[in-house]
Amino acid sequence: MDVLRIVSIVAVVAGHSYGPRLAGGEYLEIWRMPLFFFLTGYFWTRGRPFGHDLQGRWRTLAVPYLIWAVMMSVAAWAWTRDTPEEFWPLMANGWYGGSDQTPPWWAFWFISVLFFVTLLRRILERFPVLVAWGVAVLGLALSMLPDGMIGRTPLGVGLALPCLFFVLAGELFRYSIQPRITRNRALIGAGCVALGLLTVALGVEPLNIKFSGFGHFLLTPVVGAVTAAGFVLIFSTVVDRLVRGAARPVNALVRTGTVVVLFHGWLLQTLVDLGILADGAKFALTVLISWAVGLAINATPLSPWLSGAPAPEWWTCRRTCMWEGRQEHPGLI
Repeated sequence: MDVLRIVSIVAVVAGHSYGPRLAGGEYLEIWRMPLFFFLTGYFWTRGRPFGHDLQGRWRTLAVPYLIWAVMMSVAAWAWTRDTPEEFWPLMANGWYGGSDQTPPWWAFWFISVLFFVTLLRRILERFPVLVAWGVAVLGLALSMLPDGMIGRTPLGVGLALPCLFFVLAGELFRYSIQPRITRNRALIGAGCVALGLLTVALGVEPLNIKFSGFGHFLLTPVVGAVTAAGFVLIFSTVVDRLVRGAARPVNALVRTGTVVVLFHGWLLQTLVDLGILADGAKFALTVLISWAVGLAINATPLSPWLSGAPAPEWWTCRRTCMWEGRQEHPGLI
């Protein structure tokens, strides 16, 4: 399942690296962003107190978002030194969030929307699940408003309503559907993915969530959820058996995900400014450099602030030893 998370992040970078030039991009759009929210629901832990969840999401999502936003502000200033009139509009769009964010804040919207949709799901837990589904369907209806209005809400908070659909779909699949699939999970998963891609070939409109594009009402989100479920079935069986011995490096890569999402927009634009225009080269360099930066950050005490991951063991042990030393020898340390 961690490998699937890596694949989903790579798919995001691919979409931004190639843009509309990506051949068959519509087959990517039908699942790459829904998969993130679907996995959030799939790994959802029911019954946690709202305050506990708020604290955790603030630490793992909001804090890195804010710190990286400050760093991107510095990057925006550097980019616009020769055209200062462009600086404040760029800053305004970057900090406002949502669908109007451009490089270097390119993919920040996803982190803020993920923050809000998880809190929304936690609030709605106190009501019957049909209420949550009703809110999600209402959100999908609102996404059809002209000019992508809910995508242009501050920090994209309005997108939490339709994205709740995928969170609920992942939760439903994990607790109610997957346990009933006791045999041929990989085969059924492949069938779900093939069905999703086939519907796109037959004309089902793909998703463009950042700009409040949820395709055909209900149909496109259902196709996206079914495709995501298919990937879960494949990766939790066949792929799991193939990579079981590589759990540690895979986990290390997964923990860099927030860094890759927040950093790669700036990196892509910087590569273009350096004259690297070939899409394949941009894609490969962005993936490699972003993950290298994430791994380097996670090896330092800055990881809780910049990636939302726990501090490395060596730092935790050092702090523990220092604290124990103070307790035993308060006058020496």
